[in-house]
Amino acid sequence: MHTYSTALGLIGATVPGHLVADAGVPVLTGPQAQGDLLVLPVADPGPRRWPVIPAAGVQVVHGEATGNTHWLHRGFDSPGVSWCRRGERTDEPDDPALPADELTVGYVQVPAGQSALLIHTDEHGANGIGPGTYAIRRKRQATLTFTGRSATELVCD
Repeated sequence: MHTYSTALGLIGATVPGHLVADAGVPVLTGPQAQGDLLVLPVADPGPRRWPVIPAAGVQVVHGEATGNTHWLHRGFDSPGVSWCRRGERTDEPDDPALPADELTVGYVQVPAGQSALLIHTDEHGANGIGPGTYAIRRKRQATLTFTGRSATELVCD
């Protein structure tokens, strides 16, 4: 099991003094939240080529408000974890298009017996993601405009 310290080590960051370095990172298969992101289980879209996450990880969202970034990494002994950013296509003409909307950032697929880590530098710790297929989505919030009308905007942390 990863600890917060080993997870942050994957991105070359140290644990901030106000957080517990040896806190375990539980691996979950249900819905999860991390700052301005949601990790939601979705149906497997069927056969397609998924790019494997490189050892350096994938920058999912750059933190707009604080500069802290959300990184997606493979867990320990998890070489098959893959990622597809929304709108990305593979070179295979038979690969189906993944469902997308304005809030979906991308999809992660974790094989049986493996795990992924969603790491947020300095603020929200790390989330362990168990076997399955997940959409990583932005959060939005309702706001009231000067005219009294409601609007929505992305949550930025």
